[in-house]
Amino acid sequence: MPKVNNFDLIRLLAAVQVAVHHAAAHLHVNDSPAVFFKLTSLFPGVPVFFFISGFLISRAFENNPVPEEFTRNRILRIYPALVCCFVVSVVMVWLSGYRSPVKSSLPELLLWVLAQVSIGQFYNPDFLRDYGVGVLNGSTWTITVELQFYILVPVLYALLALQRAPQARVNRRLLLLTLLFLVMNQGYVLAAPRHAGELWHKLVGVTFVPWFYMFLAGVAAQRNFHSLQPLLAGKFLPALAGYAALAAPLSSYFGWSLGNDLNPLFFSGLALFSLVAAFSRPGLSDLVLRRNDISYGVYLYHMPVVNLLLALGVAGIWTALGAALAATLLLALGSWFVVEKPALRLKRHALYKHTVGTLGQGRLS
Repeated sequence: MPKVNNFDLIRLLAAVQVAVHHAAAHLHVNDSPAVFFKLTSLFPGVPVFFFISGFLISRAFENNPVPEEFTRNRILRIYPALVCCFVVSVVMVWLSGYRSPVKSSLPELLLWVLAQVSIGQFYNPDFLRDYGVGVLNGSTWTITVELQFYILVPVLYALLALQRAPQARVNRRLLLLTLLFLVMNQGYVLAAPRHAGELWHKLVGVTFVPWFYMFLAGVAAQRNFHSLQPLLAGKFLPALAGYAALAAPLSSYFGWSLGNDLNPLFFSGLALFSLVAAFSRPGLSDLVLRRNDISYGVYLYHMPVVNLLLALGVAGIWTALGAALAATLLLALGSWFVVEKPALRLKRHALYKHTVGTLGQGRLS
């Protein structure tokens, strides 16, 4: 894989897409401009995250398959910022003056804290149901899913012999497994109209099962990157036009979803476009961001900020959206420079080094 790419920039744009749509919807300022929200809805951030994760995490595992170091690197990437965000979110609740009508017991409180700093980020206790949107940081359900992906990567490589079997055989295995989980995804999506409010459906939604085909597509793209690169590099504008021309009319005509559960045809186009964007003018990300990756911080902090504004009664005006995005950006910058970047320096044999070399081109190692 080329040492310079635009994945940091793509992840930031995906995080901003999620943040803008969540903030606008919950702060009740998404009525106009309708064209802006329709256009940005064509590029849902979460599926992009899952696809890119499959691409990069599989490459990271191949680069350093030592279980202890792979686990250590994943922990350093996820947990320092996550724990810090949780603490800041609790402080926000306190600053808002929120008083729950439901008394919390010590066991429930401890369970909530344990869930947030382990693998149960989707759990939200009853005493927060009247705060903001009713969930302190609902976006972090994807962290639970992402952690499951990390756990499954070594299992996937071992069961499918991805680094030992001939490439053609590996591709067949990946294709069959991707199709299997795509069927599971469609079963989950089709069950939603009747069962979305039921506990079993909610729990399935925070497992890897409905989303694993997106991750596997990223793994397959990474495994076949040398074949794909000559076909994709430099094709940004045709890929953008092709995807928009496909998704915009079909989503309107057939009512196909463009959310997290987007139609598989749309996901294929979105994944392809993301890959094209990553390797078209690949130095753009380094030029713009200088290897500062604030996407995770934007994703983590936008909903705690929105909830604080709602608790303070700030909603229904465009300045609320501006305030939410500005505060999110400031918190993301603080998270990156104070928490994430120092933690990432502790990674061993990292695939991606956040240092800047000649002419703004970063180095991979």
